[in-house]
Amino acid sequence: MNISYDIPLVILSAIIAVGAGYFTIEMSTEITLNKGLERWTWLILSAVTMGMGIWGMHFIAMTAFSMEAKITYDLVIVLISLIAAISGCTQGLYIITQPLVNKKVLMAGSITMGLAIAGMHYIGMTAMRVAAKVSYDPLIFALSVFIAIVVSLAAIVIVIGLRTSKKDKTYVGKKILASLIMGVAVLSMHYTGMAAARFKIDYGIIIKQANILDSSVIGFSVALAVLGMFAIVYIVLLNANWNRST
Repeated sequence: MNISYDIPLVILSAIIAVGAGYFTIEMSTEITLNKGLERWTWLILSAVTMGMGIWGMHFIAMTAFSMEAKITYDLVIVLISLIAAISGCTQGLYIITQPLVNKKVLMAGSITMGLAIAGMHYIGMTAMRVAAKVSYDPLIFALSVFIAIVVSLAAIVIVIGLRTSKKDKTYVGKKILASLIMGVAVLSMHYTGMAAARFKIDYGIIIKQANILDSSVIGFSVALAVLGMFAIVYIVLLNANWNRST
């Protein structure tokens, strides 16, 4: 079977993943600096941004993916995968932004976020509507879930490390490097998950047409939504920094 990837879209998915990491790092500081309603506001905004970033990376990367049979997506399941990503990120960020973070908290946070990322990926895969039977290599499938948990642990350690480090001349460089690590980590989980998938073309499969979106439409819509979210978060962070400095 001929399977290929659109490289510019793969690059865009990588940019989305790195951007999600960067803004999550920025907002994790705001979560710990605030209390009460403001803290919960920052927590939810951060979780939505991180969840949308991971979700957006997945579906933009899926738009880059093509094979012999045409691929479309079920809109309802696409939205369910977004809810799974945001829910898991909310739980994970709540855990790691507690005043005291020990090894048990780190493990709980990484498992929660890792399962959310893996869940989002595989729920998103079930949204595919294609004339093919899809199965998964069990070993690579298990590896992808393990990578998701390890990725989450690395992200948590990075966020906590930056939160407690001094804001010296190297701080911005550390944030950028941390964002790159988080982005590459999330991408590695996605493509390991894709490597686990086995597609067997079967044109006898009848595809229901209700709530169906073309691959290019969903890719453009997701990219627009995620980039719009990043723009909103950027403005909100600028406003928060401005208020703090005045």
